[in-house]
Amino acid sequence: MKTIILAAFLALSSSVCRADDDSDIVTGCLMANEEFGIEVAHLCIRENQTARAEVARYPDEVKAIVGRCSRRKAMGWVMVKKCIDDDIAAAPVLEAYARDHGPLLERCQEKIQVRDLSRIKTCVDQALEVEKTREDK
Repeated sequence: MKTIILAAFLALSSSVCRADDDSDIVTGCLMANEEFGIEVAHLCIRENQTARAEVARYPDEVKAIVGRCSRRKAMGWVMVKKCIDDDIAAAPVLEAYARDHGPLLERCQEKIQVRDLSRIKTCVDQALEVEKTREDK
């Protein structure tokens, strides 16, 4: 199986590589998808290359989010892009939570301890659901 992976890596890397980072994408996709075959690995490579290009186009206003989420690139650029998109979507919700549920938001920020907006939003969402359940009883 390792011979097949190596052969696939060499074949794909010669036709797919356009940047230094492509070798990480190719290797990661081949290793993560070895049991699914070369077509799935090739799809993974294209999706990650596309996601990496989209990450590079985010505006400067979200530079901090891009920087933090890019630390996850070992998980793949698709995951980096999802992290960025989730945090961008969470920002306005957290602004509303700051107005309406400040103490709860502060507790979640202390609990999470990282500037991961989507995780903080999920924490507040879950706490609000618990409060609603208690009120309904």
